Amino acid sequence: MLVVDDHPDAARLLAKLIRGEGYEVAEICDHHAAVTLLTAETHPVDAVVASFTTTGTRASLRLLDSLRTHPESTVNGLRVLLISDQPRQQIFSLQAGADAILARPYRSEELLEHLAAMLARPESERAPYRRERIDQLKNSVTHAFDSRGDGNAETNDANPMGRVG
Repeated sequence: MLVVDDHPDAARLLAKLIRGEGYEVAEICDHHAAVTLLTAETHPVDAVVASFTTTGTRASLRLLDSLRTHPESTVNGLRVLLISDQPRQQIFSLQAGADAILARPYRSEELLEHLAAMLARPESERAPYRRERIDQLKNSVTHAFDSRGDGNAETNDANPMGRVG
């Protein structure tokens, strides 16, 4: 297992938690170095757990792109769990090939449950699961937008032109 987190202390805490479940874990703080490490790794890596609070969506997408387009199947087929507090980052990351998303803040048990479920998910269910999660997240973002009263002209007299952009 590889933990990639742009905060070294957070990477160590995540790794310690995952090690407590019996996994061998390495941690790294840079998405570029993560791909290099995965390529050089002589022991099989089951998954990547990634969290980018400082570098955010860009780092998440770069990591996923680097993994998914890598020529070695041991790298491009890795399962990736992304931890994020931004719904749009979650959607983009699933579209880019993340296998699971965990919304921040989260409990330790939730992380371990998501990780176990992701690893147990059959290969044939990876893509359908991503599509389902994308739809769920899009719906939750849309409902959150609409519930603020600025979703359309009928529900918002202050904005007679309806949605912007």
